[in-house]
Amino acid sequence: MRRICKYLLVIVLIFLLVPNVHAKTLKDLKNQLAAYEKEMNNAKNKQALTKNEISNTNTRIKNIGETIQNDEVKIKKTEEEIEALEKTAKEKEVQIKDIVVSLQIQNSENPYIEYIFHANSIEDLILRSAVSEQMVSYNDDLIEDYNNTIKEYKKKNEDLKVQITNLNAEQENLNAELVKLGDALSDTAEIMASVQSQIDAQKKLIEYYEKTLGCKDDQDINTCGKIPFSGKMIRPLVSGAVSSEFGYRLHPTQKVYKLHTGIDQYGSTDVYAVAPGTVAGISWKNSCGGTMLFIHHNINGKYYTSTYAHLYQVKVKVGDYVDQNTKVAVTGGNKTLTPWDTCTTGRHLHLSIANGLYLKDYTSWSTYTSKLVNPRTMVNYPKMGVWFSNRTKVY
Repeated sequence: MRRICKYLLVIVLIFLLVPNVHAKTLKDLKNQLAAYEKEMNNAKNKQALTKNEISNTNTRIKNIGETIQNDEVKIKKTEEEIEALEKTAKEKEVQIKDIVVSLQIQNSENPYIEYIFHANSIEDLILRSAVSEQMVSYNDDLIEDYNNTIKEYKKKNEDLKVQITNLNAEQENLNAELVKLGDALSDTAEIMASVQSQIDAQKKLIEYYEKTLGCKDDQDINTCGKIPFSGKMIRPLVSGAVSSEFGYRLHPTQKVYKLHTGIDQYGSTDVYAVAPGTVAGISWKNSCGGTMLFIHHNINGKYYTSTYAHLYQVKVKVGDYVDQNTKVAVTGGNKTLTPWDTCTTGRHLHLSIANGLYLKDYTSWSTYTSKLVNPRTMVNYPKMGVWFSNRTKVY
C-alpha cells in the first residue's frame, strides 16, 4: 500500500506541470526551483549514502560467510585431533593398567620388582624404586594431559559452533537489512524521478515567462505576459468528420451512460491548435484518454482551455507559444499505436473546451468538467458524419 501511494504521488507530481498556485512573481518561481534543486541534492546524497551502506553490508555478509567457512574447517580439524588424542589416551591407559598390575607383588616375575630387587646396594635399591614410581607417575600425568587437551579441544569446538550460530543469525539480520536498504534506494529513485520532473517543468515555465513573455523577477506573472489574443477557434484537423457529440451517451467501451466531455472526430492524423495560445500541460499515457494536451487561449478577451486527447505523439512542450498553424500532436486511439488507451475503439481526436485556464486558475478535474462547453459553440463543425476538407469552411 505504501509503495502504491508513492506511485500515485509521482503520477500527480508529473501531471501538474504548472507553477505553484501561490507563486506571484518570476522570482517566486525561481525560489521554488531552487527548493526543488535542493531537494534533489538531498535525495542524491541520501542515494549515495544508501549505496555505500549497501556496499558495506554486502562486504560484511561476505566476510561473515568466509569466517563461517573457516570455523567449519577448524571444527573438522579439531574433531580429527580429538579423535587421535582419545585413541592415544586409550592406548596409554592400557599400558598404565599393565604397569599397575605388574607392580602388585603377586609373583616374583614382576619386571619392576625384578628391576628393584636386582639392586647392587641400598642406594641402588632406593634409586630403582624411585625410577619405577616416576615411570608410573609419568604415565598418569601423560593421560591427564591428554584428557585435559581433549576437554580443551571440545570446549574450543563448542565455542566455534556457538560462534557459527551467532554468525548465521547476524548474516540473516544483514540480509534483512539489505532488503530494507534496497527498498529505501528504490524509494529514493522514485522521489528523484518525481523531483526531476518538477525541476524540468519549473525550468520550462521560468524560461517561458522570462524569455518568451519578457517577465522580470519582481513582476506578477499573471499580468506581465498575456496569453495571445484571437478572435475565434477553428477545427484542429485539416479533414475529417465528427463521430460523437458532446453530452451524455452510452460509453463505447465502459457500457455506462456518462458525460462525453468533448467532440470526437476522425480523418487526417495531424492535430493543430484551434487558436493561438500557450501549452499549459501534458498528461502522458492515461488508461482512459491516452496522452492529453492542454492549451490556454484568449478568445476576444475571455480565457479558455482546449484539450486534445487520445494522442499518439505530442509535438510541443509546456510553455511553448502556438498558433493555428502549429502542428501540436498526432492522433492515436487504436490498439496498435496506443495500447495503454483502453477507452477508445479506434483512431480519432477528442477535443474538449473549458472556460478559464485549467492547471493555472484551477487544477481540480471536477472543476474542469464543470466548466466544459460544447465545442460546437466555439468551433464550426458540419453535422455528425459530414466530411469536411479544410479547417475554416463555415457550415
